[in-house]
Amino acid sequence: MANQLAISGGTPVRDTEKDPWPISPLNAVEEWESEIEPRLREVYLSATEGLGGQKIEELNEKYAEYSGTKYAMFMPHGTDAISAALAGALDLDGFGDGGEVIIPNYTFVATASAALDRNCTIAFVDIDPDNFTIDPAAVEAAIDPNRTRAILPVHLGGHPANMEALRQIADQHGLAIVEDCAQAHGAACQGTKVGALSDAGAFSFQSSKNLTSGEGGMVTTDDKDVRDRVYAFMNVGRAPGGARWEYPRLGWNYRPSEYLAALLIPRLGRLERQTKTRNANAAYLSTELKQIEGFTPPKLSPWVTQHGYHLYCAKYDPEGFGGMPRSKFLEALGAEGIPCSSGYGAPLSREAGIAHVAKKYPRLIRTLPSPVAEQVCQESVWLFQNLLLGSRKDMDYIVEAIAKIQRAWT
Repeated sequence: MANQLAISGGTPVRDTEKDPWPISPLNAVEEWESEIEPRLREVYLSATEGLGGQKIEELNEKYAEYSGTKYAMFMPHGTDAISAALAGALDLDGFGDGGEVIIPNYTFVATASAALDRNCTIAFVDIDPDNFTIDPAAVEAAIDPNRTRAILPVHLGGHPANMEALRQIADQHGLAIVEDCAQAHGAACQGTKVGALSDAGAFSFQSSKNLTSGEGGMVTTDDKDVRDRVYAFMNVGRAPGGARWEYPRLGWNYRPSEYLAALLIPRLGRLERQTKTRNANAAYLSTELKQIEGFTPPKLSPWVTQHGYHLYCAKYDPEGFGGMPRSKFLEALGAEGIPCSSGYGAPLSREAGIAHVAKKYPRLIRTLPSPVAEQVCQESVWLFQNLLLGSRKDMDYIVEAIAKIQRAWT
């Protein structure tokens, strides 16, 4: 029974009921008592849970220091952070034509919806086949000198996009760059953290993320004018340090809670250590898995000095597994006790909501050929970041399960 696949009645490689995977965030009673509860208690007893509180300011300072930027501004959600970053970088009030933003056609829907929310149009372009991030050549080919105003790269799964190439293109054409860092906390490109590689960076602290408060976001920038515009966007049009009843710019209420900031501060202090754990485990996994024909581990591009590893994005080739389709492989891997996913089922331009907008308002969306994104959607296998917080033995379970499936099918 040990060699029989679990989906066929065999014993799974890992019994997740007896031996569950690490759950992210790594909450512990000791941490609650020593760090979390005292901070939440302080906010509660202060009776200052929003305006005038100190936790958000403390978080902003610590996040700016961590990301290597001059400014960081806490937001309620990652989607809001993208909208605010675009508003700041492009000086958008949301009423006039925001111009066109180029985004990858392999990303979460918020990358597109946040740009559309700011009254921008969007152009979907293809991705790099090795790292799944936006292809600089596709970006350059898509630029419309009369429409394009910004590039919105996504550090997909935590792998930094080719920011040096994108910066050269942006400078040549006078474009802004806003980074979608929602999946890339802790990632670095040539020694510089993501979020510090552009006009503005946008992060998410949603519940699945490597750094989370359930919901939340952050905008980072080195530009004071961008900071001021983001602040106005978030705080009903006020200026940083300005009077409460003065509104030099029209803005909205995207102020987050002091409680969430209090939760994030200690978690931020552990992010770098956890990121290094994920990188070490991913490196070990890749070394072992590349020996299995038909399973291609993620490739690290030369500019990556630290991966965020929100996702371990691999590729599956049926030919290495006796011709069995990816859907059966995912089913078999899950049955062996290894949580996994196929990732995005189609390029974002073909998802129903986006396709509906494109049909109803054709001027808003331009879709360029995306054959790589199409192919990746058919081949990708995702392992989630919580698995990479485990031990070396945990990584061996993953390798053993994939090897077991291949042996059974070949």
